[in-house]
Amino acid sequence: MTWFCTKCGSQNEDSEDVCIVCGSGKISVVETGAEVRLQESQQAPPPQGSAPQPPVQEKSQKVESPPPENESFLEIQFVQTPVEGLMGKKVRVNFSVFPAVSVGRSPENVLQIPDGSVSRMHAKIVLDGGSYYLEDVGSSNGSFLYDGVKFVEIKEKTKIAEKSLIKFGEGTIIKVTSLNAV
Repeated sequence: MTWFCTKCGSQNEDSEDVCIVCGSGKISVVETGAEVRLQESQQAPPPQGSAPQPPVQEKSQKVESPPPENESFLEIQFVQTPVEGLMGKKVRVNFSVFPAVSVGRSPENVLQIPDGSVSRMHAKIVLDGGSYYLEDVGSSNGSFLYDGVKFVEIKEKTKIAEKSLIKFGEGTIIKVTSLNAV
């Protein structure tokens, strides 16, 4: 099993507690009854001559109650993003009203991703026939789906499932944490 560094995006073996490229700590998810906590493990000591790093603070957020069974939704979690406030944040997108949602940097999108490498109108996620699909809509820097080894660029409408890792542009990776298609 591997994990991706939230700072530089490098792929690391699960046995590693810090990124082999930048030394950033591994983020672990701890779920308790009503909240999810993302906690970064201890970072490697800074290289000689560099300034000491401040301690990493624990981030937590409330998890909403389960949705009704007849609601179509897709829940994603930000794994990597240039916006520190979004790291680890979960977002639930409701498909019960509209069968497709837009993804991009512009505030006009249903799922807005504030990343300079993400196009204003970057991609769309579609609910079709009880399955979810990702479709790039001509973005400049592409949309990618992790195949277990590397991120593969999406050239056509591609099915996504729970636990899928999706990369938009150069700096944002999300994970599909939960989905329900009615």
